[in-house]
Amino acid sequence: MQYDATTQSQLEERRGTDARVLLWIEAKNRATGLPEVIGFWSGDDHQEFLIDGELRTYFGAGQVIDVPPIIVEPGFQVRNYRVKLPPFTEEVKTLLQAYEPRLARVQIHSCPLDIDTGAPLGTPQRRFKGFLNQAPEERKRKGVSFTELVMVSNARMLTFGLPLKRSSAELQRRNPDDRGREYIDTTGQWTVPWGG
Repeated sequence: MQYDATTQSQLEERRGTDARVLLWIEAKNRATGLPEVIGFWSGDDHQEFLIDGELRTYFGAGQVIDVPPIIVEPGFQVRNYRVKLPPFTEEVKTLLQAYEPRLARVQIHSCPLDIDTGAPLGTPQRRFKGFLNQAPEERKRKGVSFTELVMVSNARMLTFGLPLKRSSAELQRRNPDDRGREYIDTTGQWTVPWGG
């Protein structure tokens, strides 16, 4: 992990660390079909961050966003990561109702903060890249309601089988009467409503 000089010097002081988590989601708009983006972070107020040369706006979710520690390790292991958001904020409603969250691209960054001032320190570092797998809502009469975003790492793409081995032509070559995968080549183009 490569940090800038300011962040590195604070880490070398060993006085402690403080960081916030930034969640960036790119999903399709249900009405237009165009890609839309929305960001949340564990800070108190809305803020803009410069990430990969792009100025991104993140909505502050404060302490109501529940983010477990991010484990960063190399390899091809499929990692699940769960983030809990409050279900009744306008931004979360937009994500789940106006956008198509199914298979939305997700990035999670860690933004180190200055120990003394609390201001962002250096450039946020990407810790997770993947896509949204599930977004169940827990609504309770007594207790805390939340929306849990279940994300999986991009390594999940490596678990999908090769369509060449499971194509309709391959099955009909073995058995001409087999029509089990007759429409397999077009099913990825179907629009299926999810979560709305």
